[in-house]
Amino acid sequence: MIQDDTRKIKAGDAFLAVGKGRSYITPDMTNTCSRIIAIPKTQVACYLTQTWSLDWSKLRVIGVTGTNGKTTVTHLIKQILEANGESCRVLGTINAQLTTPEPYQILATLNDMQDKGERNLVMEVSSIGIVEDRIAGIPFSVKALTNITRDHLDYHKTFKAYTAAKMSFLRLPGPTVFPRDYKQISIDFPVLLQGRFNKSNIQTAYAIAKHLGISDSIIKKALSKANPPKGRFEMIPSTLPFKVFIDYAHTPDGLDNILRTAKEITTGKLIVVFGAGGNRDTTKRPLMGKVADQWADSIILTSDNPRLEDPTAILASIQVGIQVHTPLVIEDRRQAIQTAIGLAKEGDVVVIAGKGHETYQIIGTETLPFNDTEVAKQCLEA
Repeated sequence: MIQDDTRKIKAGDAFLAVGKGRSYITPDMTNTCSRIIAIPKTQVACYLTQTWSLDWSKLRVIGVTGTNGKTTVTHLIKQILEANGESCRVLGTINAQLTTPEPYQILATLNDMQDKGERNLVMEVSSIGIVEDRIAGIPFSVKALTNITRDHLDYHKTFKAYTAAKMSFLRLPGPTVFPRDYKQISIDFPVLLQGRFNKSNIQTAYAIAKHLGISDSIIKKALSKANPPKGRFEMIPSTLPFKVFIDYAHTPDGLDNILRTAKEITTGKLIVVFGAGGNRDTTKRPLMGKVADQWADSIILTSDNPRLEDPTAILASIQVGIQVHTPLVIEDRRQAIQTAIGLAKEGDVVVIAGKGHETYQIIGTETLPFNDTEVAKQCLEA
């Protein structure tokens, strides 16, 4: 068997030393492995396609890129394909360690799909994944762009470079869905997903499905029943007279979309709990504060994944953008969520933003168990 992770190698396996993977080769590995294959990342897809005899005529890869909406769109496509009687796997933020996995993981997924007679893989394509050649050599049947707003400038340094990364993917061979394309689609059927941002997600999925040859009747039927993926404007079930939503929004545009929608369905006050990740793009922090200041009635700032940064400094940088309201600053995220739910009254809406589906919190060098959904449920029950 071929492995690209030294921790998984067993006697007789071949080690695929991708790029810097050569530095992990040890004398013991030389004795354990049947062979060692040193290869640049850009050649992994070609090599594994030949080695595993992947038949691209029987496999279909759909790639979705954009700042926001990738996860929702990929899950909508999955639901459409399943409604059309086809199996579909999803690779992305919720079920992979990286939004766009390394090429070995992508190709291994496709190889397993081929063995099981499955055809469709829909995946999130991140800007970092593009720049780091994780999708190099993979033929995409359809590509789509949801939107482009600022994010990952800690990595790309400039918005121009961030945009250029996205565009390099969209220029690959094959049909591409741009916002100008999906915005032409009329949503003239009932849907469960709420908000303007979800209208765009639905339109994007619809446009992709048309490229896949699926009929309008099947697409509409699937989208009318479609539910959002975990942690995407996810409402926590409760008998209390107010609503609590969990969302992954961690960019100014993402937070604006969520809070704008929450405001539309709020008959009372809108309470928002959020922070910002440490060791990430610092320029978006005051912009997120400004968005919360515009839409929320009450703002509670708390830790997200502070990583190696001082949580107090992160929250202070968010406050720079808050000019109208006086936010509560509660560094402990559990306490912040508990406080927000404790403040909520009839008709209010609480939005807990930033972590969505994540089941951990990174503080310093520790990764600690933490799940916004479970914490919110516990607070509601209490």
